[in-house]
Amino acid sequence: MPKSRTRKPKSQSTSPADRRQRRVDALIDGLADDYAAWALGTPEADEVGEAGHADLEAFARAQLESVKTFYLLLGAGEKPSPGLRIEPTLVQDALDAMLDTDDLDDLRYYIGTLVDWLSFLEETQRWEGSAEDLEAVSEFLDAEAEAAGGIVDIGGGPGDSVPRREPTEEEALEFATSSPLVRHARALLDWVGEGRAVAADGALTPAEATEAAALVGNGAADPARRLARLWTSLRNAELIEVDDVAADDDSGSTARLGEDAARLGTGDAFGRLEAQFLATEFIITTCDAAGHGPDSQRVAVVEALATLLSRAVLEDPVPLSAVENLAVEAPEGADAAKLQTVAVLLTDELRELAALGLVDLHQGLVDVPTAALDAVYDAFEAPEGDEDWEDEV
Repeated sequence: MPKSRTRKPKSQSTSPADRRQRRVDALIDGLADDYAAWALGTPEADEVGEAGHADLEAFARAQLESVKTFYLLLGAGEKPSPGLRIEPTLVQDALDAMLDTDDLDDLRYYIGTLVDWLSFLEETQRWEGSAEDLEAVSEFLDAEAEAAGGIVDIGGGPGDSVPRREPTEEEALEFATSSPLVRHARALLDWVGEGRAVAADGALTPAEATEAAALVGNGAADPARRLARLWTSLRNAELIEVDDVAADDDSGSTARLGEDAARLGTGDAFGRLEAQFLATEFIITTCDAAGHGPDSQRVAVVEALATLLSRAVLEDPVPLSAVENLAVEAPEGADAAKLQTVAVLLTDELRELAALGLVDLHQGLVDVPTAALDAVYDAFEAPEGDEDWEDEV
């Protein structure tokens, strides 16, 4: 999320660029309260409830930093009195400059912000231009959103093209605060505390890994495997950060809590997003590292696991018995021994995910709990940014 910018007083700078910046800042800052009020009237405000309104308002106000950047790239601020007009013919170049990033989450955030801003201008009758211009800008942003595979905005989220179950408020809260994955992650964060010494690459020392595995390995067939994946996921989610310090003995680095670590396990809106993000990272890590043994078997387990979870997301779950009986139902000429090994490894991975609340095997199907559905969906949709991924399952 963009950070707030501290502006210099006019007396400290008279450069044309700074003057343009001040003019745009004044224009957008003057609408900040109205934009925040508008955000609290969107469907998202109903979903988070009154307890989440402060977070939603903070999110909306932070969006305005990206709006300022967009207007500067459009050329606003060139005149003493900039306006809110968005010239359709200038949008392409402005977006090309603004979206100069390979980070898909950033792309979605920026596009979602502009979609929200356009909706705000239209719904509050602040749009400056013709109806045809509004339609042109809207269609352009919609095309950009589609190309990015979805958006992060106030009123919705990515992947609306795929029909999915929606968790109730109670289910979402339960997953974000009490799911085994979140509880183990919270325990590991508490264990890190003020900091833990780690190797130069961020790995735990053998002694500390043994201690941490005992902390999070309850019910796991392989506590060390669970710890390794959870540690990687926490780092990828930036809930744990490592101070890299090069040393001859491969030591000197320290693992510390990320700035948003305290949110994980809480019931507020951002705490729930942190839980979903962590779960997505854990699914990605698991699918990257599933199985063991010969490469051919590992690849088979990875591909099969991804397929099973994708089928669950698309509400077409596979019977668990079909996984367990891969060798029994193998086609003629198949390597039954290899398939039996794959079946055992695959079943083990599914049971580990089920133990963490990310897979549901209770009905004899390889399914995903409704409350974890978005997190699992993002694990396959977000990294590739491929809107047609369901056709490739």
